[in-house]
Order: sequence, then C-alpha cells, then structure tokens
Amino acid sequence: MAQWCQLQMLDCKYLEQVDQLYDDSFPMDIRQYLSKWIESIDWDTVAIQDSLATIRFHDLLAQLDDQHSRFALENNFLLQHNIRKIKRNLQDRFQEDPVHMAMIISRNLKEEQKILECAKSTEQEGEGMVSAMVVEKQKLDNKVKEIKDRVQVADQNIKTLEDVQDEYDFKVNTLKNRENEMNSMTPKELEKEKMTVGRMCFELKAKRQDVVTQLTDLLNVAQALLSDLISEELPEWKQRQQIACIGGPPNACVDQLQNWFTAVAESLQQVRQHLKKLQELEQKFTYDNDPITQKKAYLEARALDLLKNLLSK
Repeated sequence: MAQWCQLQMLDCKYLEQVDQLYDDSFPMDIRQYLSKWIESIDWDTVAIQDSLATIRFHDLLAQLDDQHSRFALENNFLLQHNIRKIKRNLQDRFQEDPVHMAMIISRNLKEEQKILECAKSTEQEGEGMVSAMVVEKQKLDNKVKEIKDRVQVADQNIKTLEDVQDEYDFKVNTLKNRENEMNSMTPKELEKEKMTVGRMCFELKAKRQDVVTQLTDLLNVAQALLSDLISEELPEWKQRQQIACIGGPPNACVDQLQNWFTAVAESLQQVRQHLKKLQELEQKFTYDNDPITQKKAYLEARALDLLKNLLSK
C-alpha cells in the first residue's frame, strides 16, 4: 500500500504530526494530488544533483498542469484556482533552487515513514498488551477450572470413602455376629475373615488420608488463586472502572471477574460441605491418629477464612 494511503488510515494524533510537516512552502495539497508520482521518485538522489533536481521540478509543474486539466474537466473552478496558486508559489520559491524543494520532499517522506513506524510500533505494543491480557485471563480460567475439577474429584472420592466405610462396618458387624454364634466358623475361616477385615481397615484409613490430603491441596490452590484475584485482578478492575467513570472505554471485565469470584466462593462452600460429610463419617468410626480428627478443625477454619476474605472484597 502506498505510503500516503497508509498515513490516511492512522489515528488523529498521527495525522496531526503529518499536518505539521506541510506548510505554504510545500502544501499538503501537492502531496495529496501527486502522491503516487512523488513516491515513485528517489528524492534523496534528486536532492544532491542540481540538474536532476531541475528536471524533477519541471516534472512536478507538469504534473500540476495535468491535475489542473482534470479539475477543468470536472468544472471545479475552486480547485483549478488552488492549483494555479500553488504552481505560482512553487515557481517563486524553487525556480532558482529546485534542490531545496527536493530536500523538503525527501525530508517529509522520511518523517512520514517515522510516523508510520511509530504508529505501527504502538499498535504492536497494544496488541502485545492485549495478547498478554488474554494469556493471563486464560491462566486464571485454567486455575478456576482446576479448582472445580478438584472439587468434583473430592466429591467422588468422599462418596467412595463412604461406600468403603459402610462395607467395612457391615463386614465388622457380620464377623462379630458370626463369632457369637456357636460353631458358625472354623478357626481357619475366622482367621481368614479377620485378615479380610484388617485389609479393609487398612484401605479405609488410606482412603481417609487421601481425601484429607486432597482437600488440603484444594484449599492451597484456592488460596493461591484468591491471592491473584485480590492482589492483581481486583485492583486492575477498579482502575479500569475509574477510567470508565471519567469517560474512558467501558469496563468489560466485570462479568469475568465476578465469574471467577463466584466460582471460588462456590468451591469453598462445597469444601465446607465435604468437611461436614467427613465429620459424619468420623462420628461413625474413628481411631488413633485419624486424619479427619486431626485436620477437620484446621481445614474448616481455613475454608471459612478464605470464604470471608473473598466475600469482603
């Protein structure tokens, strides 16, 4: 795309810089009317050769004559007048010093290029910022999804734990009843049943430890995400909101921020429900160094503190 066409597409602040390049000595009208021809010439070379500068000066005047003829065909009297005036001014200023005109054109073209490069660089920086924001948003989305997934896994594991404990209780009670019945089992059968119950007890304890560890890890992830939301995302949202209130672009991030906060709050509430379920299981069966007994108060207090911290923002 021609340089002049690219300039026309820039924001107003860049067009103002372009406007400052042109004055009565070499008006912008010439740049507009003769843009293709001007950009087809190597003005750096013209500016250092007197004879070539003279040729290009007369070529430019001829180009203006052609433009005048086009305006005449269009019966545009005002533009014909402007072209004649521009031509006279150019002749007065550069007839004896066409190199000076070539230097002005060469300088302006270079300044235009700088303006384009500056605009492009700013645009790329903006795109980079947008890209970084998208990446950061995706990271937070992934963290929220991780919490939701962990909650679902914990929910399923607690249901499995409940089934394992019910099966263990049933097996223990069955064994007790059979032990009380005369001649219901041989010593070998009794020993085998006790080994089965012992294995089930071991699996139950391991399952309890796994669930408590999972809930602890879940709260760690929730705390890290909550820290990101409160220390980084919330202040940025407030800043964007302030800018929007004084006439800046509307803050489109509020829904996303609210969704993140809501997801974390719901996850913490589900953790508290999970802890209540563990307490019910503990009341039915416990033992020395039971992880539920050891950790339930700490986990409940931590989940509640995180929830209060979130809801207070």
